[in-house]
Amino acid sequence: MPRAATQAAATQGTATQTASTQAAPSQGAGPDAANRLRAVIEAIRVAAYPMDEMPALDRALVLAADGRRDVRRLLVSPFVREGVFAPAIAALEVLVAAYPSQVEDRRLLASLLGRTEQWDRAIAEADAAAAIEPGTAALHGARIQLRLQAGRVADAAAVARATAGLAEQAPGDAHFWLLAFMRNGDAGEAARMASLLDADNLPNERVAGMAVRALLEDHRAQAAIRLGDAALAAGHDSAPLRTSLGMAHLRRGTEDDRKVHAPAHFEAGLAMSPADVRLLSLYGETLLRAGRYKEAVAPLKQAIDLAPELEQTRALYARALRYSLQYADAADQFLKLLDQSPDKLLWQRSAIAALSQAGRTQEAEALFGRYVAQRGAALPDTFAQALAQLDERLDTAPIPRARFDWAWSLRGDKDADRAKWERAARWGHLVDHLLFDWLECREDNVEEAMRMLGDLDPGERFFAPLLAAGRGVVVATAHVGPMYAGLMALELVGIPSRWLATAPRIAQSSYAEALISTADQTEAQVAKACMRAIGAGYVLCLAVDGAANPAAPRTMFEGQEVTYSSFASHLAHRLGVPSVFYAPRWEDGHVTYTLAMLPAATPGEDANAYAQRWQQAYFERLREHLAGPPENLRMSGGIWRHVKPADRSAQ
Repeated sequence: MPRAATQAAATQGTATQTASTQAAPSQGAGPDAANRLRAVIEAIRVAAYPMDEMPALDRALVLAADGRRDVRRLLVSPFVREGVFAPAIAALEVLVAAYPSQVEDRRLLASLLGRTEQWDRAIAEADAAAAIEPGTAALHGARIQLRLQAGRVADAAAVARATAGLAEQAPGDAHFWLLAFMRNGDAGEAARMASLLDADNLPNERVAGMAVRALLEDHRAQAAIRLGDAALAAGHDSAPLRTSLGMAHLRRGTEDDRKVHAPAHFEAGLAMSPADVRLLSLYGETLLRAGRYKEAVAPLKQAIDLAPELEQTRALYARALRYSLQYADAADQFLKLLDQSPDKLLWQRSAIAALSQAGRTQEAEALFGRYVAQRGAALPDTFAQALAQLDERLDTAPIPRARFDWAWSLRGDKDADRAKWERAARWGHLVDHLLFDWLECREDNVEEAMRMLGDLDPGERFFAPLLAAGRGVVVATAHVGPMYAGLMALELVGIPSRWLATAPRIAQSSYAEALISTADQTEAQVAKACMRAIGAGYVLCLAVDGAANPAAPRTMFEGQEVTYSSFASHLAHRLGVPSVFYAPRWEDGHVTYTLAMLPAATPGEDANAYAQRWQQAYFERLREHLAGPPENLRMSGGIWRHVKPADRSAQ
């Protein structure tokens, strides 16, 4: 039979069984019927267009010849192997009409209808098969699978919910139930089912991998790790299992989790699935955040070679190149990101820093002008108008729920109304970013924003005796409150200051000279600039909870891992200068400040011992600030970056 003709037949519609109602006696019986059936099968198989011969295969003939086995073996199976589905579907429809209680015929028919995307008919046949044997979990699994393939996620989850008991009793196909729940956003239901599995008797690798993923998505990292380890011990290894298990270790987040366990699982997954783009991206990012910059380059490059449209992966690749000191290549990658999304501010800012670091100053300056102009065009004419618009934008503040929950647990006012508290926190987040935009994009009208500043005299009096000694001062702050107001305040009172900031050196505003950029300088260059500033008698302001380095050290604070650099305390110890805790805050609609001395080193005190004492005092002050009004939280960057939901494994 010509293959071209056979493939053409696959595109024809399924034939209507016009002869299916003919009476069996008119067709004869016994050997004659069997011979006629085989002749019909042969004619269909050799036909240039098999569908033209299908009407000869009818229900009465099949019944008379008792021909179910022959039709399956000689007609359906060959067409399925050849990928010619239309005649296979037509033949199965005849068998279903002849033998309506045969579950396997309906199940195969549903599968083929699904493969040809005839979803309504496929689902109807799967439902009919399950109705014949309602206690067979695999048949309900097929019902769920087809609905998922058809994009009917809510319907699939409803079937899964109604038949969950079957999957729990016979978990071999439980991955369909788990997947339906997760795709429908029912992480709790998926995790509940996963938690009922016998960790020492998991049925197969598909269920094991999906169950670990379900626990992870319900924020049960510890439980996911336990189940994943049990699956590996039972030999149920797979790339999806390794993916979820590695992510569970990242979610749990100890140093060994991040630097040892997670990379090992991703590496093992890639050994089984070397072209898995998600695994390559996760592996490269994990190496990058573990400080293994050069090792991170290869998997991230492979990932974007396979999927060049993945912006976040390309950004990680660019960062890996940067921290491997391949500045020109890093700049090229950020420019490719700009080609993909030319109006995305994050890529513009990253490209400016990369171009500057690569020595491509003119390109960086041109892009910076475009970056400022684009942001400025989105601002209203006056700062008062911009403030008035904040209330309309509160719900758009991109703050993860976990940050709200953590900050709520730290509040001092235990009688606060949660909804009002959250609105105030959102306002504090938006207003600080507005201050930054106004400072950088509305330099001619920056005095409008400066009217938000409160009485600056207390701050000037606080620093006067510290600076009178002719030495610099280390000021330690955090990503809290209206932090961008600090530049304006020190500029107004004339205190000589330098600020560590992610703004690139190419910034052209009046405050740019006060910045020590971490965006386009190495850590060694930044450290030298800081020591020069202290030596020159400047107030040096550092957010010790922030770092551009993706492998920045972390420490535990109030139940969360936060970025923390001991650089400020070591600098104060080494240079013998005073250090100050500083946090901006709102009071009666104006910006004021908390200023408090941090410990001074005692004669002969060891640097590490001093750093520990200094850290404790810093966090005590920060904790006091976080307990205050919610508009002073800010909720982005620094201590907020790695906040994660509480682990629900105990539930």
